[in-house]
Amino acid sequence: MKNDSLKVFVKKIPALPTLPVIAQEILMLIDDDLVSANKLEHIIEKDPAISLRILSLANSAFWGIAPVRTLGDAVFRIGFNNVRYLAVGVSLMTLFDNKKHMKADYHKIFNHSVAVGFIAKLLSMNIQSMVSEEILIDGMLHDIGILVLNRYFPDSYAKVLDLAAKGKPLIEAEKTVLDFTHAEIGSWLAEEWKLPRTIIDTTLHHHEPSLAERNLLQVAVVHLADFLTTKSVLRATAQDPQYSLDPACMDLLGMSANDLKRIESQIKSGELFSGLFVQG
Repeated sequence: MKNDSLKVFVKKIPALPTLPVIAQEILMLIDDDLVSANKLEHIIEKDPAISLRILSLANSAFWGIAPVRTLGDAVFRIGFNNVRYLAVGVSLMTLFDNKKHMKADYHKIFNHSVAVGFIAKLLSMNIQSMVSEEILIDGMLHDIGILVLNRYFPDSYAKVLDLAAKGKPLIEAEKTVLDFTHAEIGSWLAEEWKLPRTIIDTTLHHHEPSLAERNLLQVAVVHLADFLTTKSVLRATAQDPQYSLDPACMDLLGMSANDLKRIESQIKSGELFSGLFVQG
């Protein structure tokens, strides 16, 4: 942790939330290709709220039209690994759902994050050199830092949002008020939780992908997915964060302007996201 201001802030967190048991158990399975679908179902079923959200996400139009009624159906329809990553992403974001203290809309942040994960998945399927099954969770957790700030430092983050409402880009508003960004505190938390390296890197660099030294493709995909989601689907905050696209990502991903237009038209149609979002 290099930022002194960040050090000061994280010391004020009364009790860092521990990694949920469901997330711990599933993360232990991620590198085990011999794990059965039944074992995954058994772990997820321990938390009925998480189970319901997984089923809801599996029933969204993104995956097709076949109805999903059980976790077993979800595994069959959207794939074992997709269910694993959805479960971890949902369980971690749900930790920060506390309406009493939050200044920003939790459900807006949650839905934006899920959309970024799904668009990152869509992008990865269009990139020939991309082999990254975990890109779904990389995208889902990119804004975990906003949830941390919103949950534990609501008054400070209210000042950030006030500056953003006056026209200052969100990242600049965070640097002005806090002297660090949601990307930095999100990456710090990912390291504390010992999450996979791709999550740490994409969380830290999703606004400034040119600074990344590892997992460059994943960082570029999440950056582009975040840009497209903010522009065409749903932003995480009420005010426009004035998100700038790093054109170097397009070259890195081997994508042309026409490729981007084609994907953007798919996203803007809204059909992919039918049934995807949770209601507040």
